[in-house]
Amino acid sequence: MPKLVYALMCADLLIDKDSNSTSFIRTIEHAVVPEFPTVLPPIYFASLWEMGDTIGKPFTVSLAITPPNGEETLLGIQEIQPGETMLHKMNFQLPGLKVEGEGKHTVSVAVKVDEKWETLAELPLFVFKSESNA
Repeated sequence: MPKLVYALMCADLLIDKDSNSTSFIRTIEHAVVPEFPTVLPPIYFASLWEMGDTIGKPFTVSLAITPPNGEETLLGIQEIQPGETMLHKMNFQLPGLKVEGEGKHTVSVAVKVDEKWETLAELPLFVFKSESNA
């Protein structure tokens, strides 16, 4: 099974064409919104996978968000066809996430190899309502 080296969310990312290095712009762990329900701006999910003895073998990644009330929503599933390298980067843009209320939301990263799913990371996304200055 591929090993998740890192996973994070950010507002933007840049990939250097010469070195393939990634720069993460404004990492995201919280959001402040004026009202609920609301849709957060699009964000990037970035991850690095160590392939180990699974070099070249396809695997599937899913992302889901769970709000404080516990009702998980699937954000997407992507089948990965890695190259013949030891490391594989997976970066993709999530459309605006709909949130209904304040609190800790959790973005879960799960991987499926063969037919077994395993959650490898849970990223917190705290959402707060801004205080009115009126």
